[in-house]
Amino acid sequence: MSGRRVYIVDDEEPIRRSLRLLLTVEGYAVTLFDSGDSLLDAIDGLVPGILMLDLRMPGKDGLEVLHAISARGTVLPTVVMTGHGDLPVTVAALRQGAVAFLPKPFTRAAAIAALDKAFLKLEQPEQYHGRLRDAARALEGLAAEDRRLLDHLAAGGTSETIAAELSLGPDELETARSRIVSKLGVAQIGDAIGLALEAGLAREA
Repeated sequence: MSGRRVYIVDDEEPIRRSLRLLLTVEGYAVTLFDSGDSLLDAIDGLVPGILMLDLRMPGKDGLEVLHAISARGTVLPTVVMTGHGDLPVTVAALRQGAVAFLPKPFTRAAAIAALDKAFLKLEQPEQYHGRLRDAARALEGLAAEDRRLLDHLAAGGTSETIAAELSLGPDELETARSRIVSKLGVAQIGDAIGLALEAGLAREA
């Protein structure tokens, strides 16, 4: 693992320091940026690695940074971080190519799992796409009502609008979300949305 490069972009210094310590202990080479602009200023000179990107920052936010990276044609698999539980914004980041997301606060295990997925895409793309094919098969095995719910979530709908469109009560909606997470064997509903988007099995917004 030594030498694997991770770029952390977060405007909060305590979070940058904490992540640097955690990832350095795990053997990663870590570079810190305090803003999206500082990353973009340096991006042409960066060696291949993984980006851990906060979505909510002053100046350019995470979505704007992702858009700028994509416009440059830079290959930098991205794990997005958010402390706001804002699923529509997370979905927008996943639609812009983010590989995984981490809702703050997150555990060491969650961070390493997200990085493992991102490095798989960077280092072993054939194996990564094989996993996407497996995910597509699992998604196709969902019940029709669960697929409809996942499609609505992947389109960026809020819980309130989705519940109204599908005629579900709050408890029914939460039960259905939990059922999808369980059937797909993922940690949270955002992971299920990410699989649907990556596998090309989610409707457009």
